[in-house]
Amino acid sequence: MRGFLRRDLSLLRPGAWFYPVVMGVVFVGSRFFSWMGATDITVYLLLAFGMESLYSLMTYDSMNGWLSYAAAVPGGRGRMVDVRYLLAICAALALAGLLLMYFLLREEGLFLWAAGFYVSAFLFTLSVTLPVGFHWGYGGRTMGRLAVSVITFVMLGVLAGVFYGVMESAREDLARGALRADVGGFFTALAWELPLLGLGILALSWRISRQIMEKKEF
Repeated sequence: MRGFLRRDLSLLRPGAWFYPVVMGVVFVGSRFFSWMGATDITVYLLLAFGMESLYSLMTYDSMNGWLSYAAAVPGGRGRMVDVRYLLAICAALALAGLLLMYFLLREEGLFLWAAGFYVSAFLFTLSVTLPVGFHWGYGGRTMGRLAVSVITFVMLGVLAGVFYGVMESAREDLARGALRADVGGFFTALAWELPLLGLGILALSWRISRQIMEKKEF
């Protein structure tokens, strides 16, 4: 498994310098747009960027014939899937840290709610899109790329939109001093439980992806 992990990390490493630059632009841009009164889309950009870093590995799989090689290595199909899901968890942890830092820098309340809700949206979306990518082949087939892209933007739009509405409503209530303790307790528990649920669904997705790869012909 370590060989598969080293391979994926080596593909991500050349662009590692680019990630902090993008994050810096996103953070500065969010301040600029907030001053201009525009809608803040920073969270959506962070979610999409984290997913695209994982999807790019599927593109490399198709470009360099990695799937055929993995299929020829004993246990290679399963190990490749294992590494992708390990990287998905690492990306979710990195995203949680970035979101916490982002909301703290903006001096917004309910930052734990926000991080929990949006990380869970990230996990739910990956749980659906990763098996789709393994099934149709995100890198080499138009159907796979289209399916993954459509599902990603639809799920992120719906889930992140719902959570954004919850957050805005809660902030308005806090501004009026009207947020009830039971409501706050409920959403605090939800912010912790949703990511755990997301991890559980990701584990189910991992099993499905493994089954898909074991049955594929190369």
